[in-house]
Amino acid sequence: MNYFKYIAMRHLFSLIILLITLQSCQDEVVTKTYTGDSQKAILDNMITRRAIRKFTPQNVSNAQIDTIMKYAIYAPSSLNKQPWQIRVVKNEQWLTELNNRFLKYAEGKTFQGSAANYKEPGFSIFHHAPVFIVIARDKNNPVSSLDCGIILQNILLAAHATGLGTCPLGTVVPVMNREENKDLLAALNIPEDYEVAINIALGYPAENPPVKERYTDKIKIIE
Repeated sequence: MNYFKYIAMRHLFSLIILLITLQSCQDEVVTKTYTGDSQKAILDNMITRRAIRKFTPQNVSNAQIDTIMKYAIYAPSSLNKQPWQIRVVKNEQWLTELNNRFLKYAEGKTFQGSAANYKEPGFSIFHHAPVFIVIARDKNNPVSSLDCGIILQNILLAAHATGLGTCPLGTVVPVMNREENKDLLAALNIPEDYEVAINIALGYPAENPPVKERYTDKIKIIE
């Protein structure tokens, strides 16, 4: 067999392997047909979203993040000031350092929720999620906390709609805003007149938590 025939056979073999791989991936995909209209899809997305605290190690692509951020920035804000800075962190070294800073801060303290387990080996304040989102607010804007809450919800719902899981993280916020941890924010190029408002763990969910009780008696209609 001459060189050119050899190369052609290699390309053909590679193409066959690729087609087999693609077919295998397609076979693994569970096709689900949604029968509701667009309004029902939006409402269902709201009531089926859960806080995820167990993630698979599967990577989240930049294309997926771009899609989520596209819908995030359409969140409304007072006077359209958009008083937020968003950083999507995938850098393992930075994430490890953040976790270490939290563990140092947590020594001798008592927490509620999953943070109460910080003494356990392998603890991760962001639940070992592959992506950590920082939402920082403009400290000079009196309503920026509210606006950051709105963009937070957009991110949670957009991620859920694309098959990803999220968990809002509030416990680590005061750690990131401490004076001795300013270098963490500087590494993310967050302006000095901003502070962290909330964080989000993002990744592929490895659990499907049940819905928790909702308190309808907290809502009153005044006529």
